[in-house]
Amino acid sequence: MTIYADVLVALNILITYILIVAVRVFCKIPTNKWAVLVASLVGGFSSLIILWENMNIALSLLFKIATAGVIVGIAFLPKNVKALLKTYMGFFLVSFLFGGAVYALQIAFKPRNILYYNGIVYFDMSISYLVGCVLSVYGVFLIGDYVITRHTLKGSKCLLEIAYNNMSVTLPAIVDTGNSLQDGLSGRPVVVAELSAIAPVFSREELLFFKNQNYENIPKSLHKVFRLVPCSAVTGEGLLPSFVPQFVRLTTEKGVYKTDFCTIGVVCKPLSSGEYKALVNNNIFEMGKEENDKKAYN
Repeated sequence: MTIYADVLVALNILITYILIVAVRVFCKIPTNKWAVLVASLVGGFSSLIILWENMNIALSLLFKIATAGVIVGIAFLPKNVKALLKTYMGFFLVSFLFGGAVYALQIAFKPRNILYYNGIVYFDMSISYLVGCVLSVYGVFLIGDYVITRHTLKGSKCLLEIAYNNMSVTLPAIVDTGNSLQDGLSGRPVVVAELSAIAPVFSREELLFFKNQNYENIPKSLHKVFRLVPCSAVTGEGLLPSFVPQFVRLTTEKGVYKTDFCTIGVVCKPLSSGEYKALVNNNIFEMGKEENDKKAYN
């Protein structure tokens, strides 16, 4: 079979993207779209190793381990050892299942248009057929994500502590699996909170800034932490004013989690009739460090 380098790289960029999406969906770890793109490019160009003839097993394994580490590091930016191990093992598991499926297909049916060598897959197929396969697989992942999460954490109650300006405020919140907002600059999961509930942590100038929603005159104290996060709702698309806190602490039925890797989106209107004051992004738990010395929420 003749191998074309451009087709090989393009194919494995798409395959790496699928693998990253699979890890993100099933491990519930947030990603940044640009980071995923760069990681996919790394995976795509690393496929050129297929052209290395008579490569020994040890060197091939070492190359795969190193490449997987680079891809995981770029795509997921793990903030702690737990997140690193989870993403790394998740990526290896998904890659192993994918490679095993392709190898089994090659052994069982001996298709002439599939080559699996040095752990790299090459398909001799048209681009339109390849794109169709990718979209189909992506759709399967989305359906699987919906089936897995629709009855799990949605609506779970928790207490949310937000620290900012060396002050903190605690408010009732719920875990909302429908909240998938991320800070586009860093990939931080976004927690949506009512302004009235978190007002005590703001200075008077900052509070007026969020109330008036005049984003042209940002207070000096907010210059490094203010964000505008693109979001969509029933009424249309818009920008959600947000800020980066010192940390947040979540007290749930299962334990207490603390993280500084998140963004707080601020809304002026009530989120409920008083039952909760914030919507917690489920992905925030993957970024948090569990604290065992605190009492769980009840």
